[in-house]
Amino acid sequence: MTARMLFIVVLFYSSTWASAMTAEQAHNLIQQQTPELLGDGSQLVSVYFFGKSHDLSVVGLERVGDDYLPIRWLVIIESQSVLGWYYPTEEFPVRFENGHLIFPKGTLVEDVNLLPHPPANITLENRVIPFYPASSTR
Repeated sequence: MTARMLFIVVLFYSSTWASAMTAEQAHNLIQQQTPELLGDGSQLVSVYFFGKSHDLSVVGLERVGDDYLPIRWLVIIESQSVLGWYYPTEEFPVRFENGHLIFPKGTLVEDVNLLPHPPANITLENRVIPFYPASSTR
């Protein structure tokens, strides 16, 4: 009985992990659907996965600019399509769960609800960050 329970627990967690998007998958989707976010390929690019809630996944995309300062986007992915992004953002969330972007304690950012649709803009530390919908001509 114990071995069976352990098998069920392992199966549950492996199916949960399998449904999560990896940074590599997110990078590939961005590269296919919105390559302009990745620049000309000469700059360092990092992708951070913050979580999945319902059909939405949130990743952070960071590119190092010519002046060696980071350029950051919060990219919203719905199923297997880039829905859009918030730009420019200086603060990344800690995680995305239950439809909310959760930001680090001590920042002047309140949690942001992305459901049922991402808001037209979010305010991060008294700065309004607009949402840019991805082109519908894919």
